Amino acid sequence: MVVQIVTEENILPTSPTPHSLKKFKLSVLDQTQVKLYVPLMLFYLNNNTGDVDSVILDKTKLLKQSLSETLTRYYPFAGKVHDDFHINCNDEGVRYIETRVNCSLLEFLGQPPGDEMINRLVPEEARESPIGNYILIIQVNIFSCGGIALCTCISHKFLDGTTYTLFMKDWTSAARGSSPEIVIPSFIVPSLFPQIPSLSFKNPMSFSKIKFASQRFVFDGPKIAALKAKTKLLSSGSESSRFEVVSALLWKCVAKAASKSNDSALGKPSKLGVIINLRGKNCVPKNAVGNLVWPGLAQCKLSPEVEHKTLVEQIKKCKAEISDNFVEAIKGDAGTPTLVKIAEIMTSGELSFSLLITSMCNMGQYELDFGWGKPVWFYYCNLNLVNFISLSDTGAGGGIQAIVSLSEQEMAIFENDPELLAFASVNPAPL
Repeated sequence: MVVQIVTEENILPTSPTPHSLKKFKLSVLDQTQVKLYVPLMLFYLNNNTGDVDSVILDKTKLLKQSLSETLTRYYPFAGKVHDDFHINCNDEGVRYIETRVNCSLLEFLGQPPGDEMINRLVPEEARESPIGNYILIIQVNIFSCGGIALCTCISHKFLDGTTYTLFMKDWTSAARGSSPEIVIPSFIVPSLFPQIPSLSFKNPMSFSKIKFASQRFVFDGPKIAALKAKTKLLSSGSESSRFEVVSALLWKCVAKAASKSNDSALGKPSKLGVIINLRGKNCVPKNAVGNLVWPGLAQCKLSPEVEHKTLVEQIKKCKAEISDNFVEAIKGDAGTPTLVKIAEIMTSGELSFSLLITSMCNMGQYELDFGWGKPVWFYYCNLNLVNFISLSDTGAGGGIQAIVSLSEQEMAIFENDPELLAFASVNPAPL
């Protein structure tokens, strides 16, 4: 597969940003994030029977026009990260790259996708230098059939998964001309969680210093139902979610792989970092833009004999701890002492995670329609983080797709675990 760049440019907002908004203050939750690019991909088949070149021209024109319009509402996205505390809203625009791919999208999606093939659809700037000052880098990969792989590299300095989805829903609504569906973003986060210049967190998302492997696992609806059945008798009496039962199984199997590859890990507590969305808690707006996530901690002394429901209960407990009361305790100027105390614990290494897991389930990526149909596949591409798992929905059937990144030694053990393979398929073809 050859991916050839045909054009590179910056897409500017339709209207210039007012002078009073030129300097955007980041929140303390943004302040402590790394400028890490996370490539997120949407794949669209070409269902138009017209001339392919004309179809491509119409689609790319629409993408750029609607992107320019959307950037006016999301004005910081067209700026540059200045430092840990500010974005310069200078209207330099979003980096926009268009490529041609010399095969059909059906051919690409009809076989199990490998890291090497998918990474070719990621902008070189994000692949070669994971830290950058653009808020967004977009690469529109156009296949010979007219199908599109839309790769949006988001800077985690300012964007989390929900912010990405809010932006994409706005962009697709603008492309369809559906003004009533556009949700006006809220930029209230810096006032809810003001920055603390003296604060330094030990960020749980650290770059890998070892060579690692990523593998994709798919849990279909019936297998998830079978996992849920294993937790029917939870002490809390509450029903388990898809996220909880899948995360618990992955956590256990990763811990087993770690202990088999490293004897010193045997019998030690395993700490699972669960990235939890703060929106909707303590009146935090659901349309709030920025990093509104917090790493909860679930821990357990894992062994091959530990029950699945025990791990589910630990995950439930960790999620419950990031409550309205917790959010209230870290909000505003009054939250500074609490955040400083948490920072001291994190920088001491006491909260170093064995494994970090994040989820983009139930966010509606498969509803993102620019006017030529809904995407057939969504993919979360991890380029830099080891001991990291991302979960997202499958296209249909209530399934979950997990992208697991471990050391090569641990992955060789993990991907052959019979307990895992009883519920998950290893990297099936997306179509």
